[in-house]
Amino acid sequence: MSPAHPKDDESRVRRRDEIATAAIEVLANRGLRGLTHRAVDAAAGLGPGSVNYHAPTRSRLLHLALGQLFVRDFEVAGATFGSLVDVKPLNVDVVVSRIIDFIDAMTSGDAVKRVIARHIMLGEAQHDDEIRELFDSQRAAFVTYTQWIVASLDSEDPPADAETLVVMIEGLVQRQVLIGSRLSPTFIEQMLRKIVVASPLVE
Repeated sequence: MSPAHPKDDESRVRRRDEIATAAIEVLANRGLRGLTHRAVDAAAGLGPGSVNYHAPTRSRLLHLALGQLFVRDFEVAGATFGSLVDVKPLNVDVVVSRIIDFIDAMTSGDAVKRVIARHIMLGEAQHDDEIRELFDSQRAAFVTYTQWIVASLDSEDPPADAETLVVMIEGLVQRQVLIGSRLSPTFIEQMLRKIVVASPLVE
C-alpha cells in the first residue's frame, strides 16, 4: 500500500473542518435533535453520505464540532490577549479593556452560533463522559492560558485567579447571547472593574 500523499491528508483535515463548522451551524439553528448526518451534509454543501465517512456517529460529530469550537475560540483569545505580552506594565485598565473586547468578539457574528452550540453540547456532556472529558480538558487549557495575564497583575495565586477570570468571562458571554437583551458595554466595564479590583488579582 502506498503512503498517503500530504495533499490527501490536508484535504481530509480541511473536509473535517468543514463538517465540524457545518455541525456547529446545525446545532445552533436546529438543536441537538436536528443534528443528523443528512442535515450536516446539506449545511456543508456535500453530497449525501459524505459526513458519514468522516463522522459515522453523532458522538463523533459532536467531538468534531467541539474541537472546532476550541480552535476558533482560542484564535479569538490569541488575537485579543496575545499582544498583552508586550504591554509593560500590565494594569487593570488594559486587562478590563481586553476582556470587554474578547466578550464582544465572542458574542458577535458567527461566534454567536458557537456559543449556542457549546451550550447545547454542555447539556449532552452531562450524559456522555467522553464529551464531558473533552469539555473539561479544553476549559482547563483556557484557564492555563489566562494564568500569565493574572500573574502579570502580581497575583499571589495565578491558578485560582485565572479560574475566577474565566468564570467571569464564561458567565458574561453566555449572558450576552442566551439571556434576553444584551448588557451595555458600560455596564460590563463597571461590573468587571468592581470584580477585578476587589479580587486578589491586584493586591
